[in-house]
Amino acid sequence: MKKSEVYRLLEEKMLGYADYIDVLVKAESEPFIPIVATNNLVAKQIGTDMRPYTGSDVYVRSSVLCRLERAAKVLAQYDKRLCLEVIYGYRALSIQKQLFEKYKKQLSGQYSGEELMAATHRLVAVPDVAGHPAGAAVDIQIVRDGSPLDFGTSIHEFVLDTFTFSPFISKEAWANRQILRSAMMSAGFAPFDGEWWHFSYGDKEWAKYYRRDYALYNQVNFVAPGFSSLT
Repeated sequence: MKKSEVYRLLEEKMLGYADYIDVLVKAESEPFIPIVATNNLVAKQIGTDMRPYTGSDVYVRSSVLCRLERAAKVLAQYDKRLCLEVIYGYRALSIQKQLFEKYKKQLSGQYSGEELMAATHRLVAVPDVAGHPAGAAVDIQIVRDGSPLDFGTSIHEFVLDTFTFSPFISKEAWANRQILRSAMMSAGFAPFDGEWWHFSYGDKEWAKYYRRDYALYNQVNFVAPGFSSLT
């Protein structure tokens, strides 16, 4: 079987934009909390786009943070030397909209209507269903002594081998992906198997994955104390 066929079959099993559009939201007014480092959980904002909104801190909903701490404990039981590292949490809704419109414009010559929305969503989530602007999604990896484990690709390296179950990575990378996935799901997170690093709790993706009646969080504009940018 050709690689392209394998990737196609893997993608067919993933949830997409059409699966999320009708998911209801029963919005919870949970606060946004910065992730404070513990022995097995750290946060490092690797990009600069969120600095006007949250500085160098990574923010998530309070229940998301509780579950991250739970996942970190599970990981520590497996190996005390391992640590969960969150490199992205809340994303400003305005940033999500800008990214989506950028890629939508690039794809507008190839697709139209719902196909255009679905194709763009595969690159950047449609703002109305995106988990990051709801404070519900995290991009995360496992580190040992400050260095990431081998996951087959770098985090945020957008190639087809970022599919969680790509068979074209090493056995070590495959095992590390499964350790991460198992720890996060044991704490109640839903995986997105198109990106081995992306997990969420309380958003539409989570609700659909676990067949819940509704999602818990809406997308919002949030600015951390001491910051004022909504641009």
